[in-house]
Amino acid sequence: MRKNYTSWLLYALAGFYFMVVSAGCANIVPPTGGARDSLPPRLIVATPFDSSTNFKGNRITLTFDEFVEVQNAFENVIVSPTQQNTPTIDYKLRTVSVRLRDTLEPNTTYSINFGDAIKDVNEGNVYKAFTYVFSTGNTIDEYIVRGKVVLAETGATDSTLIVVLHRNMDDSAVAKERPRYITRVDGQGNFQFNNLPQGRFAIYAIPSGFSRRYDDTTKPFAFADTAIVTGPEDKPITLFAYSLPKVEPAPAATGAAPAAGRRAGTARAAQEKQLSYSSNAEGGRLDLLSDLQLNFVQKIATYDSNRITLTGADF
Repeated sequence: MRKNYTSWLLYALAGFYFMVVSAGCANIVPPTGGARDSLPPRLIVATPFDSSTNFKGNRITLTFDEFVEVQNAFENVIVSPTQQNTPTIDYKLRTVSVRLRDTLEPNTTYSINFGDAIKDVNEGNVYKAFTYVFSTGNTIDEYIVRGKVVLAETGATDSTLIVVLHRNMDDSAVAKERPRYITRVDGQGNFQFNNLPQGRFAIYAIPSGFSRRYDDTTKPFAFADTAIVTGPEDKPITLFAYSLPKVEPAPAATGAAPAAGRRAGTARAAQEKQLSYSSNAEGGRLDLLSDLQLNFVQKIATYDSNRITLTGADF
């Protein structure tokens, strides 16, 4: 009896050993991590809350549902109305903090468009065009100006352009003053201003590198020939952008006789008195229903339209 018990015990131990060895040789497969995160961060809470009125102070805190970071804030973030001093933007874990460095105007609606600046840390999903809005007055302005920018020469679009609004209706404001409002042009050439007050604005399309003022006529430029009046009706606006050819300075004469130098100076003086211009007539032809547009390099203070004469071989 004792012998049978011992044999049974040996068989049991051998079977247990075989099971342990077999388990040790098995492939261990780690658990899968699930589907890839493809969703952008989601705003959980804003302090003060988004679209708040009677805003006081200069700090805004935005808390998201995951860890985030802010990239290229200087290029991406647009504050409207524009600020003299760029806001300070910091981020840590799930929080983005904004400190406004300008004194805010009373009874004014402000918007902070983050563009492509906010993205999650793990997968880099961008929270596109997230905009935070607040007002220092009792209400939020809600007027809209929208439209499209088209390159006049080709009919194509240019997503590197921005569209700006000026309160000053003087033509020189685009070159001398900071715009009041700025918005981007998307890949289809479309643009839209939101949360505007009621009023009259001059509108221009300029390269994004000239957000403070425009000073290079060889870069694309567009404008509307009438003031934009904000109100209940937001009919789309089409702006045709064009650029003037770059004029190279005449090379200085060297080793020429005095008489030749005087003749060259006289020729240059005569050339400077001539007006350089471009027009919207392609190949010298223009649709009968279209207005002829002449764009002059030099600024013209006053002119008499009755003294303008069109001449050519067929006139």
